[in-house]
Amino acid sequence: MNVLIFGGTRFMGRYVLRALLDVGIDVTIANRGTREENKGAHNVICDRSQPGALEQFKDSKFDAVIDFSAYASDWVEQAGNFFAGKISRYIFISTGAVYTSSQVFPITEDFPKGPPHPFAPYAAEKIRSESLLREFSSKGAFDTTALRLPFVMGPDNYEDRESFVFSRLLSKQPIFLANGGKSIHSFIYAGDVASAIVRILSLIRSKGSEEFNLAIPQATTSRGFVDLASEVCGIEPTVISYQPEEFQIDTNNFDLKNVAFPFPANNAYLSSEKILHRLGFAPAYDLKSMLAEYYEWWMKGSNKAPKEYPLENRIKEALGR
Repeated sequence: MNVLIFGGTRFMGRYVLRALLDVGIDVTIANRGTREENKGAHNVICDRSQPGALEQFKDSKFDAVIDFSAYASDWVEQAGNFFAGKISRYIFISTGAVYTSSQVFPITEDFPKGPPHPFAPYAAEKIRSESLLREFSSKGAFDTTALRLPFVMGPDNYEDRESFVFSRLLSKQPIFLANGGKSIHSFIYAGDVASAIVRILSLIRSKGSEEFNLAIPQATTSRGFVDLASEVCGIEPTVISYQPEEFQIDTNNFDLKNVAFPFPANNAYLSSEKILHRLGFAPAYDLKSMLAEYYEWWMKGSNKAPKEYPLENRIKEALGR
């Protein structure tokens, strides 16, 4: 089997590459060439923002496309038109942020989509991309599988999430939680995403499109995340609660580059029942085991100092901490 991956040069993509190579799949990785090449794959420079970028694949033979890099839905539209009738399956890495904010949990794949939620612009592009791919599938262009992911955990995570909490625990710094950290979140291990993709690629064509949430069965609050990290490293946390409205925080536009905590103050609990019953797939990792694996990897690195964020510093100063 030959698979083309768009993006996938960092973090989760590396897990997917290893999993595909382990089962004997031939992998081509297409990216802008701004990062080091991935060993074991055919590495191709492809800037999807440029007209005609896909023409270099006109004589290539792929069985499937895995799309990590489609932040712009126009790129999906271009890829769909280009690969229509040329591939069997298009696996699209989507997000649980496509769902509108809900007061009913867990969120299943048929829940309403769209704002309001903390990732509105990002989610809008993913929603349109999913819609475009369903149209391509309905016309028989290829099968589509959209994987709606929650927060992805694991070693090599370039987002400051696990490291945010561990660095503050090790340096004895307080952790500030909106409303005491009662918001609930869903998680998945990067290696489990890779295993699910291998399972999907092994399926016979279904001649259609499907969407799956891919998350562990348990949801965890922000405070629960801190407490599990505390158990892993054996350091008691200093947790301070604050009210977001007192700091005019825009909860509808979460900015990971300026946070007081690396998860938004809203609830998002994804159901994983559909992928379990339809594909027989269940994640192997729970959140504590994800954190334990990350911590072991992270402790081998050199830089363990907490990153600074203006919002966190503003709250810290206002609360006299």
